[in-house]
Amino acid sequence: GLWNYVRRGKQNQPPYADLQRAGANLRGLMRVSMFKRLESSVYAFRQTLKRQINIHDTFLQALGAGIIAAGEEAQNILYESDRYEEDLLAEALRRVSGRYEAADFDCRKLRQDMENDRTILAQMLEIVEEITPEKDAKLQMLIEILRHPPLDSGKCLIFTQYADTAR
Repeated sequence: GLWNYVRRGKQNQPPYADLQRAGANLRGLMRVSMFKRLESSVYAFRQTLKRQINIHDTFLQALGAGIIAAGEEAQNILYESDRYEEDLLAEALRRVSGRYEAADFDCRKLRQDMENDRTILAQMLEIVEEITPEKDAKLQMLIEILRHPPLDSGKCLIFTQYADTAR
């Protein structure tokens, strides 16, 4: 989490102390989310990787502008960054992230680690890009099941947790 990059003298001061708890919770949530998306479908996992790469890119752009995109509002903006024009995005992130001063962080190390994480996400995406619908064993099994009676004789309702999987 971001707390690990806060300079020692500031780590136990507000608002930085809150980042420690938030970071631990976020790591666990991300891990479970990624596994659930992969379990749901290759397509859903691929979309998640693409979103994470975009979030990393946006965070790194903000960091380059001296903005630490931290906090719930900043996270919401990062997740919806494709809806903003570049200059409006930077301004929105600056507005909601103002309580975190870039000088209070080891920005060099943060950038280095974020770039490394982005590289790993890109490598994962490269691996799953090769799994086309024709090579997706789970999808092919579903298609095969739907070709046999009684499922082949009309409409069939399939439930899934993610809209990406339904697509």
